[in-house]
Amino acid sequence: MPPQSLVSIAIAIACQLSVISEGREQGAGEKELREKKYHAPLSYRQLPTTNYQLPSLLTRLWQGKFQVDTISGGHRRAVYSVAFSPNSQMIASSGGDRTIKVWYLAGKRLLQTYIAHRDWVSSLAFMPDKTGQKTILASGSGDRMVKVWNLRHRRLIRTFVGHKDWVSTVAFSPNGKLLASGSGDHTVRLWNLRTGKALRVINEGSGVTAIAFSPDGKTLASSTFFNSVQLWDVESGELIRTFTGHKRPVYAIAFSPDGETLASGSNNGQMILWRVESGKLQETIKAHKKEVTSLSFSADGDTLASASGDKTIKLWNPANGELLRSLSDHSAGVTCVTFSPRGHFASGSKDRTIKIWREKS
Repeated sequence: MPPQSLVSIAIAIACQLSVISEGREQGAGEKELREKKYHAPLSYRQLPTTNYQLPSLLTRLWQGKFQVDTISGGHRRAVYSVAFSPNSQMIASSGGDRTIKVWYLAGKRLLQTYIAHRDWVSSLAFMPDKTGQKTILASGSGDRMVKVWNLRHRRLIRTFVGHKDWVSTVAFSPNGKLLASGSGDHTVRLWNLRTGKALRVINEGSGVTAIAFSPDGKTLASSTFFNSVQLWDVESGELIRTFTGHKRPVYAIAFSPDGETLASGSNNGQMILWRVESGKLQETIKAHKKEVTSLSFSADGDTLASASGDKTIKLWNPANGELLRSLSDHSAGVTCVTFSPRGHFASGSKDRTIKIWREKS
């Protein structure tokens, strides 16, 4: 196709962009947001209708077709978390049926099932591993416990006890030496993986919904039911900065790979992009009709994925907040989304399925 045709198509696509804005807010307390976790609507972002620029190469890339592989029949209740192994060959999933399942992506084959938690398993995280030899997985649960699994040897290697309420989120530091967990008991705990003891307890003012280590591992971000996002010094446990702007509970946060941007999403469907160094608000986006449940950056930092209770996954250009693509394949609310190191991404849903999304060549 000649270059002139590509430009014409790009201009036509750009000129046809429109977004309907419809919004309403619905409250939800901590108690009713526990196992259900997510409850509230929102509005789409109103994009400008004039002064469009030609779509970027990234935009055109995501306007292509996707291959969607569905893993079903594994979980009997909602899927709450999915995580790729460091080598991207496996994916772990967990949900309301109290199980953790490990799948081999080639052939969507179930490798292992773990049943050790006494309540729903809300969060999973693989330990970073550049060698590709370790397959260490952490899980957090409504039973107030954090567990660590050695998938290679198929056994539980550590249980962390200390939280007084459900564990909503777990995350490994980039060097794999620390494990952090957030809880409805208003605390974030940093654990010593060798001893099983809490190295530090950070007290929040409300139930913790999500945590994320910065790429350099020096800081930790947390979000709460109290509409706030905080940035903490990992070494000292001191509060560095509070990001203010959300008016509803914040359910999801994610750092860009370069550590310069922090994304957060709330239960009214709003997503905010922050400059980490200054704490300044970069973009405010009315991203979804319902709550933003999960956020994930691609490994190259060029794409940000958001998942929502409105059954959609949306892909964004984090540099300017531009919507690249809206994807709808789940039949119920999407609870989690995560990019693999290799560029494809996975989602989990209340429809009990896991979907692997790849761009069609």
